Order: sequence, then C-alpha cells, then structure tokens
Amino acid sequence: MNFIGQYPVKLDAKNRAFMPAGFRRQMIEASRQELGAEGTVKELDQLSLVVRKDYFEDCLVIYTKQAWEEEVGKVRARLNRFDGNQQMLYRKMVSDAQLLQLDPSGRILFPKILLDRVGIDRDIIFVGMQQTIEVWAQEKAAGGQDEAFMSDADFASGIQKCMSD
Repeated sequence: MNFIGQYPVKLDAKNRAFMPAGFRRQMIEASRQELGAEGTVKELDQLSLVVRKDYFEDCLVIYTKQAWEEEVGKVRARLNRFDGNQQMLYRKMVSDAQLLQLDPSGRILFPKILLDRVGIDRDIIFVGMQQTIEVWAQEKAAGGQDEAFMSDADFASGIQKCMSD
C-alpha cells in the first residue's frame, strides 16, 4: 500500500465517513490480489480493516487486515509470553483494536468509544501514512496546531537539516 495525502471528511450522525476514493481503490485492489479468482464482489465490498488508537498521538490508525497482522506479528515476536508485563503490553495492543468493514457505499463506521478517546467529533481528516491511514480531528491537524503536525516553515527547516547531515 502507498497511502498518501490528506482528505477532510465529515462524519455523519451515525459516525460513518466515506473512505477517500484513492484509498478505497488501493484497498480493493489489494483485496482482489489476496482473494484471487475466488474473490466475489460481495467479499470485496465487505473489506475488513482494523482500527485502534495510535500508540503515541490522539488519532486513530486504520490498517488493512494484512498490515495489522504484520504489525502484531512483529510485536509478538519480540515479546516474552512468560513475562507478565510484556503480556499486558500485547493484551493492550490487541484488545484496543477493533474490526471495521468498508460497506458497499465506501463508508466505514467508527466505534464511538474510539472517537471519544481521541477527541473526534464531526470534522475529520484522513492522512495517508504509506502502510496505514491516520484519522485526526480536523482542528488538530489544521495548520500545524498540534505537536504531531508541523507548519510548512518548520517542515522546510527540519527536512533541510535532516537531509544535509
């Protein structure tokens, strides 16, 4: 996957939002490749996604099922099942995740509990992050207001420093 770009969207009264068309096309194509010739239109319409709160920021992260399984596998491989603290880390990671479905109209229904946890009310922004998609409250993402986003000037300065070292 190569999710890139920012797309502002409004949640409807039922906490549903249309997945940006470019993201949706990529997910459907990846699902077709996974399902092969046996994949039916109905299976593709019910594309499974995983969502959880980001580990560090107040946003949601959407994973394709394959990307989520890879992430969980990497973490699980590093944790010792016989260490209680590490088992709690794994439990928190997995139990905070929820399965989502992309409906035939291209919408996803966000769990209210997750929206509340990250302070999302109505206006959201989908942010492509290559393998995942972040979902932010639009006011947090606008104009570098949040620590997780940079202003254009700060970005220019930071990328210049990073690439010249």
